[in-house]
Amino acid sequence: MQAEGAEVIHLGHNRGSEEFAMAAIQEDAHAIAITSYQGGAVGQFQHVRDVLDKHGYHDVSIVAGGGGTILPEEIRDLRDRGIARVYTPDDGREMGLVGMVKDAIEYSYKVDLMDESRFHFDGPVTAADHGSVGRLLTLAENGDESALATALSNARSRDEGEECPVVGITGTGGAGKSSLIDEIMLRIQRDNPGAKVALLATDPTREKTGGALLGDRIRMNSLTNSNLYMRSFASRSSGSEIAECVERAIGVCKAVGFDLVIVETSGIGQRDSSVASVSDISVYVTTKEYGAPSQLEKLAALDIADIVCLNKADRPGAADALRDIRKQYQRNHELFDSPPDSMPVYPTIASQFADAGVDNLWGGLAAMLNERHGTTFASAEAKMGSDGLPKRDVLIPPERINYLAQVTASVRDYHSSSEEVAGKVRLVQQLEAAAGQMRESGNEDAAGDLDSEAANIREEVPDETWQDLDRFDEIAAAYNSGETSYRVGDREVPVKTTNQTIEGIDIPRVSLPDTQDWGDRLEWIRSENVPGSFPYTGGVFPFKRTDEMPMRMFAGEGSSTTTNQRFHYLTKDLPFKRLSTAFDSITLYGLDATDERLDLWAKCCESGVSISNIEEMERLYDGFDLCSPNTSVSLTINGNYWGILAMFLQTAIRQQKRLFIEQNGKEPNKQEMAEIKARALSSVRGTVQADQLKEQQAQSTLIINLNNSLRMMSDVAEYFVENDIRRFNTVSISGYHIDEAGSNAITQAALTLSNGLTYLEIFKERGLDPDEFLVNFSWFFSNGMSPSYAVIGRVCRRIWAIAMRDVYGLEADSKSSRLRYHIQGSGRSLHAQDITYNDYRSLLQAMYALADNANSLHTNSRDEAYGTPTEDTVRDAQAMQMILNLEYGLLASENPWQGSFFIEQLTDAVEEQVLQILDEMNARGGVLGAIETGYQRGRIQDEGMLYESRKMSGEMPIVGVNTFIDEDASKLSAEAAEEFDVAVTRSDDDERQMVVDRNRAFIEAHAAESAECLDRLRQVAKEGGNMFECIMEIVDHVTLGQITEVLFETQGRFRRDL
Repeated sequence: MQAEGAEVIHLGHNRGSEEFAMAAIQEDAHAIAITSYQGGAVGQFQHVRDVLDKHGYHDVSIVAGGGGTILPEEIRDLRDRGIARVYTPDDGREMGLVGMVKDAIEYSYKVDLMDESRFHFDGPVTAADHGSVGRLLTLAENGDESALATALSNARSRDEGEECPVVGITGTGGAGKSSLIDEIMLRIQRDNPGAKVALLATDPTREKTGGALLGDRIRMNSLTNSNLYMRSFASRSSGSEIAECVERAIGVCKAVGFDLVIVETSGIGQRDSSVASVSDISVYVTTKEYGAPSQLEKLAALDIADIVCLNKADRPGAADALRDIRKQYQRNHELFDSPPDSMPVYPTIASQFADAGVDNLWGGLAAMLNERHGTTFASAEAKMGSDGLPKRDVLIPPERINYLAQVTASVRDYHSSSEEVAGKVRLVQQLEAAAGQMRESGNEDAAGDLDSEAANIREEVPDETWQDLDRFDEIAAAYNSGETSYRVGDREVPVKTTNQTIEGIDIPRVSLPDTQDWGDRLEWIRSENVPGSFPYTGGVFPFKRTDEMPMRMFAGEGSSTTTNQRFHYLTKDLPFKRLSTAFDSITLYGLDATDERLDLWAKCCESGVSISNIEEMERLYDGFDLCSPNTSVSLTINGNYWGILAMFLQTAIRQQKRLFIEQNGKEPNKQEMAEIKARALSSVRGTVQADQLKEQQAQSTLIINLNNSLRMMSDVAEYFVENDIRRFNTVSISGYHIDEAGSNAITQAALTLSNGLTYLEIFKERGLDPDEFLVNFSWFFSNGMSPSYAVIGRVCRRIWAIAMRDVYGLEADSKSSRLRYHIQGSGRSLHAQDITYNDYRSLLQAMYALADNANSLHTNSRDEAYGTPTEDTVRDAQAMQMILNLEYGLLASENPWQGSFFIEQLTDAVEEQVLQILDEMNARGGVLGAIETGYQRGRIQDEGMLYESRKMSGEMPIVGVNTFIDEDASKLSAEAAEEFDVAVTRSDDDERQMVVDRNRAFIEAHAAESAECLDRLRQVAKEGGNMFECIMEIVDHVTLGQITEVLFETQGRFRRDL
């Protein structure tokens, strides 16, 4: 859009309809573009339209998209309700991405923002009238002086002489100005409720196209408060860090009665200082990355700034930077009679929730405003550290910051040493063979010399190498015998080692290399080895179970009652119950089911099950024994997963309590209840996704401050260790959504591994033993059509195992060293055109997974391009796995990839690219440092754009989409609504209302207990206790939404990013 000359205000993900509409009203936008992929699009888009119309903004166009998830009849409905355009997959195929962008911009031209009728005001305009303020600012931006003066003469609500100070905030790009301003605005409202504040922000215009990304609003969590107002400007032809209209815009804000105006500039260079000309107090924001101390002499901002803010003060070297900036400020302002630490230079960590540094900055700014301008702003006292810096929230200590480099070095060293020792082993074999040959020919002297040299080299080879070769011979003999056994815990499991074909051929379940060369054999052992043996390239278990298939099907739609019925359908006649739970977007974002907002009401029960309280959780798994060894449950949630996980675990405990009552005819006493709880927690099986890093990088359902999210993950890990919960995973480290967001297979693998290594470091810093918590790690990957997906499991298993042994000192055969993963067919490869072909792709992807020894697998249904699949298509998806597992001959072998030149070379190539990405992140300060620079998101977006462009151009053939197209197929358009005959699962209003009413009844029934419970949670947060432990104790009486509100209050909301 920027390339087409548009000025784009980006809001990011998880925005309510009211936020879309009010942002458009404040910014006085031509059009709104929305994407919705999680169901409920009709209600969401309609609500935006309703809010705009309510405020008189009938001319603002709404264009929208959502792929095949928006059906033709829904597109027709939206069109009839005033939505200008809903783009479909067919539009993408026919118009291309650029064509759709140009088409969307055409709708903007239908609105004339400078129509004179928009600037006729019947009376005074106040700061609370955001629509009128927005139109006045449009006139200030685009109109002439006389027109603005005329409009203000009618609209003014404050006398020209009344005080309204202006604070200008400037700084270098990437210093964190937007986050800092958001934190300041939050504190203004905290300490001065009702104060009216206007933020005027400038971003640079692209010189070539005239477009601009006005990206500051995305960072502003404070704007949900109606007392705060924001307007974004592009610099256009100003040639400055502020737009030409800013001074006039300030005049508008003063005229309508704002109490304070904040002006934010785009990033500046050394000599830029325009903000000082329009502000009463100027604040310069920098970080320690200004260069050598001598560079401070060149900064014009230090001459004109009234206040300097050193942001990101948690970085190494911040204390030195603070000292240097204070001294430079002292010199520039000739304040030699005052000590350096009295200079108005404030260290802050704006990304840190409730940062004392920002409190201190706001205190200093408020005092300066009050002294110079007679205002009466209040400010809470800041609690700084003894070193004058805000308390740093360190998740990974500085001495461990190079953990990714240690991993990459260990993997490369492992391969290098393998090659070296294999050469020596090979040489020993050759020398001993040559000695034998010399001895047979009667040349004892030569034989003795050769034996001596062989013995010398043999001593250079570690003992464990010879043990590895001996162990391989033992395994080969056992596997060739037809029967063997392996240990699972304290059990010895006997297995047959061959499968017989109908033709009578005995096929080895695990095939081994038959090379006689010791070096080749050792290289295979070190790089591949048999499944179940280090480095686990071929799989983490010696053999596949014959009593159960690795099938786990994803389900969730409507109410807990409806989804429960689907679970029973999926597991009918199966001895094992593997349940994977999809939650609706309301639950994913930690909200309660509600009928008070149309946009939320429309999303309730769509594309997942709605769970607001523990009673709904009990209904969801009714009829399943959650503590049975044959039951395993996956909870696919990340946002407020703490509430959902607590509900699930308490549901398992409730089941065991009921069983006790049935068996004993009485309520358990305190001791018996403790035993019931311990037994339930030690027995329950499954996983919760809970991957907060992945959410920040890709899927975007993170709801609270990232650092606090990670700390609360540590709370869960600690609780699991202390309560001996060994069979339920605390996290499913997920590459799937990284891939779905746009990455390729290699980036998916690299980012997923790096996230897992980061959790390891964070939990270790918490004081937990890796061998205690790593048993609760699981992994989740996406499976596409590229060759690299065929080896994603092999690569990740090998890197993880080597890192665990050689970097973290864990035993090679420990459970902690074995990367166990679930895999699902790529959602991106499900296309709305010719959906039958989706089955073929899913089948091939499943073959990749099973040949690579994935530990569990979900095969997509062909109609998932539209939403939750029907029972018929789910049955077909299950059949794919069953056919592969039970009928497909290649999978009679349990290591079919091993021994393939292509697969082994591909494994090495993919592994090295993964290591290179880890090195690139390490250079940026590890995963958390790379997040700050936008590395992961940028990489995902670039690869996603490449995929989409090649798909739309036809350079990457996709059958039924850009080649072999059925020209007679009906289009996914409003005109084709009557022709569309694909059965699609959708929730209905009666079901939604039932869910809402049940949650309302739960809240009323627990009103007395919930207030006390939520206060306990606040207190635990204040004291720094284990939040998850408290949530486990209170979840019987509180809803998911109530927990989320306390998390917002005590942990801070997640701040979105581009």
